[in-house]
Amino acid sequence: MTKITPLPHIAQTKPYVPGGKLAGASGSVIMLASNENPFGPSPKAIEAMKAVAGDVHVYPDPEYRALRETIAEAVGIADSSRVMVSAGSDEIIHLLTQSYAGPGDEILFTEHAFSMYRVSALSHGATPVTVPETDLTAGVNAILGAVSERTKILFLANPNNPTGTMLPVEALEQLQDSLP
Repeated sequence: MTKITPLPHIAQTKPYVPGGKLAGASGSVIMLASNENPFGPSPKAIEAMKAVAGDVHVYPDPEYRALRETIAEAVGIADSSRVMVSAGSDEIIHLLTQSYAGPGDEILFTEHAFSMYRVSALSHGATPVTVPETDLTAGVNAILGAVSERTKILFLANPNNPTGTMLPVEALEQLQDSLP
């Protein structure tokens, strides 16, 4: 047997390094980029966890049907199969990339976007394409100008993390109407 090594595009991918605490910071520092809640879990969440604690020894519904149906109803989506549930945004990003892009494909995201978009593209063999921003804000024309026949995914957070900038609904509609 030869030495087992990861695929080249995996070996070349630098791991995601979450932000650390600021040097010299004292007291309790809340890591908002890590989605830490400064208030702790809500009392309702604690009660809900206690209510199901006796059932944690069995696998839950792997398709999360009841949860997806509840979310779909709450936000007005007619087809609950269009709601995706995961263990965080990293997992959704990786599942989308794994399902829709690979070697030879491009994944677009804007200049100051979540760093996991690039990591996921590279780890699945796709080419990350960074679209420049103006004043820390994504631009519809810049995004459309970066789209090619190889583009398979556009990741666009609105409001953007980490800048907090936001595209108006009209810009999002223009983008939706103009994408192939």
